[in-house]
Amino acid sequence: MHKRKRILKIITCILVVFVIFSVYNNLTAYSANEKKGKNILFISSYNENFPSVPDEVKGIRSVFPEEKYNVDFEYMDSKRFVTDESRKLFHDLLQYKLEHLPAYDGVIVGDDYALQFVMDYQEEMFPGIPIVFLGVNDTDRVKAAEQKSNITGIVEELSLEDNIRLGLSLNKKAKRVVAIVDGTLTGIGDERQFYSLKDEFPELTFDEINAAKYTFAEVGDLVSKLGNDTILLYLSMYTDKTNTDITIPEASALLSEAAKVPIIRAEVGGVGNGVLGGKMFSYYHSSVKAAKTLKKIFEGTSPDSIPIVTKSPNYYIFDYNVLKKHHISLHNLPEGSKIEGRKISFMEQHPILTANFVLIVSLSLLVIILLSTDNIRRRKMEKRLQESHEELVQTYEELTASEEELRVQYELSQQHMEKIEILNQKYSIAVESTGSAVWEYDVTLRTLSVSEGFLNSVDSKLTQMKDIDILLDGILSKEQKDTVIAEYTRYLNGEIDKIYRELMLYNHKGEKIWVLLSGKGVHDLKGTVTSLNGLLIDITKIKEQEEFIKYLASNDHLTNLPNRMSFMEKINTELQAKACGAILLMDIDNFKGINDSVGHLYGDKMLSLIAERIRTLIGENILAYRFGGDEFIVLITGNDVELLIESCLEKIKELFSEPIQLMGTEHLVKFSIGITVFPKDNSDMERLLINADTAMYFVKDNGRDNHMFYSDKILEDIRSKAEIEDILRDALRDDGLRLLYQPQINVNTGKIDEFEALLRLKNRNLSPAKFIEVAEMSGLIIDIGRWVTKEAIRQMAEWRDKGYPVKPVAINFSGKQLNDREYISFLHDTLQEYQIDPRYVEIEITESILVEETENTLTFLNELKAMGLRIAMDDFGTGYSSINYLTFIPVNKIKLDKSLCEKFINLDNSVMCSLIGLMHSLNLIITAEGIEETYQYYRLKEGGCDLIQGYLFSKPLASQDIENVYNYNFINQTMQ
Repeated sequence: MHKRKRILKIITCILVVFVIFSVYNNLTAYSANEKKGKNILFISSYNENFPSVPDEVKGIRSVFPEEKYNVDFEYMDSKRFVTDESRKLFHDLLQYKLEHLPAYDGVIVGDDYALQFVMDYQEEMFPGIPIVFLGVNDTDRVKAAEQKSNITGIVEELSLEDNIRLGLSLNKKAKRVVAIVDGTLTGIGDERQFYSLKDEFPELTFDEINAAKYTFAEVGDLVSKLGNDTILLYLSMYTDKTNTDITIPEASALLSEAAKVPIIRAEVGGVGNGVLGGKMFSYYHSSVKAAKTLKKIFEGTSPDSIPIVTKSPNYYIFDYNVLKKHHISLHNLPEGSKIEGRKISFMEQHPILTANFVLIVSLSLLVIILLSTDNIRRRKMEKRLQESHEELVQTYEELTASEEELRVQYELSQQHMEKIEILNQKYSIAVESTGSAVWEYDVTLRTLSVSEGFLNSVDSKLTQMKDIDILLDGILSKEQKDTVIAEYTRYLNGEIDKIYRELMLYNHKGEKIWVLLSGKGVHDLKGTVTSLNGLLIDITKIKEQEEFIKYLASNDHLTNLPNRMSFMEKINTELQAKACGAILLMDIDNFKGINDSVGHLYGDKMLSLIAERIRTLIGENILAYRFGGDEFIVLITGNDVELLIESCLEKIKELFSEPIQLMGTEHLVKFSIGITVFPKDNSDMERLLINADTAMYFVKDNGRDNHMFYSDKILEDIRSKAEIEDILRDALRDDGLRLLYQPQINVNTGKIDEFEALLRLKNRNLSPAKFIEVAEMSGLIIDIGRWVTKEAIRQMAEWRDKGYPVKPVAINFSGKQLNDREYISFLHDTLQEYQIDPRYVEIEITESILVEETENTLTFLNELKAMGLRIAMDDFGTGYSSINYLTFIPVNKIKLDKSLCEKFINLDNSVMCSLIGLMHSLNLIITAEGIEETYQYYRLKEGGCDLIQGYLFSKPLASQDIENVYNYNFINQTMQ
């Protein structure tokens, strides 16, 4: 009974403890849930399997642990789904969640795509919510985010400059840096950062392989052709031109298999899949910093007071196996580099155990040294005793040694005889197997003995031993016989230490063979040469190989034309001989487009076909060479140089008047040809080549498909353009540009309807006609065009803020600016930045743009039109003046050129009236430019012209002077 009660008590105690434990756990869990504070949303541009995402999640969790914060994760998966439809689906799903879940206290976004999403929908979906971004590498997008409230973050700085310097330190011979990019937002940002460093590395050529233009297989093929002088940067490659997706490990494996050089990467991923590594962006540390920034905002700091962090946490990481593959020493890597894939040694794994082991071994060695020292002392004592004993037995051994030595000497002599016999056999085998022959010449008897096999191969009638004169006459020409005798005489006179001469002769079949004659003399005791002995070695194959190598060294392997080295040797010979002649440097026009569009293999076949036609130029006075790449050189020599040049140019024109047929496609080949004449222009080879190159590039810059003789004027023109280019670069860098504004006056009201922005240099009296041309040729027109656009829009905003009504401003647009693919985006962002309605911006184009790039131009103009901008055709009447253009291009206005106005107003005003009437029938506004006389104004008004621009009313004015005439009535003031 007592036992049962005791058991019941124990069971009761256990149940009580269990109940208390359960209640405690529930209370703890409830308390933990009660303590959970802020609700946080993380939006990633990618999915959870993307290489950077796990580190970002880990970093955020380290600052916002699950037990204290509610953190939700949403993934846009933009690397696989980047369409407007997928973006809308994500928007709708997230909008639904936001409407049915507790409100979020803060948002963290990862990478460019997610940042752009929250910026686009900030007011709709995240009003008043602080937003922190990380991993964004597009500088323009960062600048846009900086303008918005409640947004801050950490920029993904790719450390491209450090990685390029890393490439230079690992490859001292590097001359080129190539970046792998694609058409994603990340890829576009990577591309911008890459080219922004071009001026930092003038010694390197910057280039890219854009996966958006190729299939992945084509990218691999292009990478495989990169030489050892290339630094290869893998920045971004997620989709190709077929919209096929690829993961970073797959892309890394594809590139590493194709590349001959190590692949450097500035972003996470790829290490372990064939990429060498590099200085990479740390997504973990960046996400930790982003989370701490949001936590700081929760604690009361305004997000607008927290500056965007532009210095991201980056570190060096490398693949040990790739380092070994490319023979890169760890000592050549930056200090603090992390090495992946390396096996850790026992000593690195167990440092304390290793230290103890070394200590024990050291103590043991010390004991051994002490014991050894004592042992040495004892051995010295024993040695002295042993030496005394040895002296006693030495006498006995010397007595018995004589007999033993005699026996040994006899055995050695027998062994030597056997070795001599073996050596003789080996010698015979070696001579016979190598096709060599042994010869011996007796100086006293003047007889020459040669191996029988060699004589039979030359002339079966010759005997093995014969008088030297008879034997040499039988196998050598007189010239070669004299050479051999002279060599022999020089040897006997002590001028040379051996006979060594290559001889050409013919075998009994009449075939040419080459032999090497070598030998030395045998001297008697008096030092007199009694005979000469040596070998005759067949070197025919070696000579044939030398001839082939010589041919390869002087001829181009692709076209079989003589190469650059052959040209250098020939021109030097002609110049040293004071000859007259000319150099024609021929560069194929637009050949790079063929290589870029259909590949280098196709381009090589094209070069071979072109070379076949050029080869037909070769004659008595004309030689042709492949100079390299898509350049050929024609060398003309002779007294009638001018006639020869004219004839050669006509022949070239005739040869390439018909298109080249290749793989079912026709190519009409044109050349830009630079010509320099010697000795008229110069007598130095390097100077002549520079002259020809200068003349050729002058042709390139002036329309191509032509030829030009070098002159000092060309050089002066090039130098002048180079000086202007330097002036423009300095002006862009040092705020040396300014805009003037010329009013366009309404012919009826006399008021300013709009302005035209005109570019000038601040501190230079340089005509726009000169520096605009140089800007277009050098590519600076893109940066200048953006500056003009932003400055004009900024000035409009300034006038508006001062209380002036907004009036349209016309901006001139060059055809070369069509190469600025991001201009539309830049223009859109600038208009938003200054809050200017697009309808107040007018883009002025010329007719020449339509001829240069019709399809691209129409696309560009339609995009401008869709944004709400106005378009004007400038200088109408100076170019093609095709009315046909006006039927399909989306223009709002026609600006009649000054020359057209003067011609028809003075000649027949009815023509001008008809022209204006035709334009009005197409709903076009008409502006007359360059109007300076009052009668011109009245005739244009009579003809129905809408606007007048010219010195009659106003010259171009600075912005502050415009304010004085902003609401001025020019007709009332000017016509009084």
